[in-house]
Amino acid sequence: MRDSLGNYIVDRTESLNELLIKEYFIDSNDKKISRLLDAEQYLLLGSRGIGKTMLMKKAEIEATDTFEQNSILAVWVSFEESLRIERIKISDSTIDVDPFLQWTMGKILIEILKKIIELKPANIDFLSDKLATIFPNNETNIFPIDYYTKILNNYLEILETADIDNNTDLNKQAPSNELVKILDNPHSFKTFIIDIVSNFNLKRIILLFDEAAHVFSPSQQEKFFTFFKSLRSDKIACKAAVYPGITTYGKSFERNQDAKEIKMNWSPQNPEDLLFIKKVIKKRLQSFDSTYWEKLNVQKDIIDTLCMCSNGNPRFAFHILDELDNNNVFSKKSITKNDLINAIRKVVTTKWDEFITLSNRLVKFKIIINEAENWLKNTIIPNMRNWNNNKRTQGKKLSSGFYLETSTYEKISDVLDILSYSNFIYVDESKKSIGHSRYGYYISINPALLFSDSVLKDSVEMYNTSTNIDNNQNYSDTSEYVKPLLSVVTIISDENSCTNTKCDFITDDLSFTFCKKCGFKMEIKESTPLYKILRSHPIDNLKLSLAIVTRLATKFSNIGELYDAEIDTIRMPYIQDYRIMKIKDAVKEYMSG
Repeated sequence: MRDSLGNYIVDRTESLNELLIKEYFIDSNDKKISRLLDAEQYLLLGSRGIGKTMLMKKAEIEATDTFEQNSILAVWVSFEESLRIERIKISDSTIDVDPFLQWTMGKILIEILKKIIELKPANIDFLSDKLATIFPNNETNIFPIDYYTKILNNYLEILETADIDNNTDLNKQAPSNELVKILDNPHSFKTFIIDIVSNFNLKRIILLFDEAAHVFSPSQQEKFFTFFKSLRSDKIACKAAVYPGITTYGKSFERNQDAKEIKMNWSPQNPEDLLFIKKVIKKRLQSFDSTYWEKLNVQKDIIDTLCMCSNGNPRFAFHILDELDNNNVFSKKSITKNDLINAIRKVVTTKWDEFITLSNRLVKFKIIINEAENWLKNTIIPNMRNWNNNKRTQGKKLSSGFYLETSTYEKISDVLDILSYSNFIYVDESKKSIGHSRYGYYISINPALLFSDSVLKDSVEMYNTSTNIDNNQNYSDTSEYVKPLLSVVTIISDENSCTNTKCDFITDDLSFTFCKKCGFKMEIKESTPLYKILRSHPIDNLKLSLAIVTRLATKFSNIGELYDAEIDTIRMPYIQDYRIMKIKDAVKEYMSG
């Protein structure tokens, strides 16, 4: 049976093995890989699907392939199971046990150990001796390293799945006090890692933290970036993939001070950026069927429009290609512009549907998400279409974005953050003069939205757009297109509440330690943990066929039950090994976003 196109345009890097990453990776020649392997701390900033994971995985592979020459140990770390840790409450703050930090450091340690074992450096026996001081070894028939990593894995699994309600019970589960001392104290953990670097004669360890800002809850993110900052050393370099807008760094972490930023910038008018996406598409399509690539290239406008609509996001382009294939467009003699626009519209509609489901994960953004969709779809884009229609009649430059006065931007920043996160817009953070001693930010809109809604008609028009203030609209507090949004959207903040049940003092000033009315201790109210919310969702939220969901519903009522289920528990007629793995992958993807 012939492979499907889906096997060649797999859009999640996590689904690609090392050989495929090497084959499919396209270097944009902007030195991001070398920066991910240098001694600096970095935040890799970009929207969903723009290629952060691919960059990190390729950096790890390069370090592994050159390990003998450079002695740089690069370790990619995924935190997809972190939501499970939210259920363990810190009920006694006097006990120096934080389940999230223990789990985070344990995950990092296990990945470092796996990498060392994979590379088999000459003094591997040292590692075995080192671990023997942490774990008691009563097993004589198991290779020591394997035995120790198994113990550590088991402990992490206990943190993720065991019925532990609070941190007072956590120490009872640890395999040894020595391990607790290492995992519970960032300074001790750092010392332990530096010892490994020294004893293995490593130049440095590179920790590539993927998706930390997405799968961690806001409170976890603050802890993580404080921990991230504490690891800074000439022997340890941390890099974290983060999203624009929605990442919570906390008060003790300063962007560009505690970690420099590597921005995944992209412009549909930049020939080099378009060439990069073309190379990515060409590589995947030619691996599948060279005629697909040939048909896309018959008309320059077709391939250019497709690349522009990716908005720098290969995943978005793959979804458009998949839609074309599902509609048998590649079996036709030629691909028409109408074929492409219909596919783009279908993908855009699906993306908006997915955008609304974000309110299930980003609960405190629920109102913002609804208003963001309505504002961009029903106000900004129609207005921009009218603007460009007028400009065409005048023979002037067209618009693919708009300016927003700085003070207005600050008031609706949450709306813009959530749209940036989903790759619907891109905010140029450099302030520009908009006249009369005022300044604004330029906000470009994903070209897929512009083409699907006839704001732009072809790729030639995209090349004819301008960011000049004279060619774009400028919105402020008094603009009729912004005033309705300002009336319903407020800046999101946590509530700092008095613990005295007889006192009603609440403030969004998180610096208050004690209530100014009665003197009782203040505490920040935490919303229902995301882990608990996602677990409670029905299984028909999963990206599975109706037939599979219907069968699963005879055993499982929600995603949490399916998440915890063993493979044999899921097994039933029609659902065996292959489909079970597909189900487990769908559950993990849903829980991690």
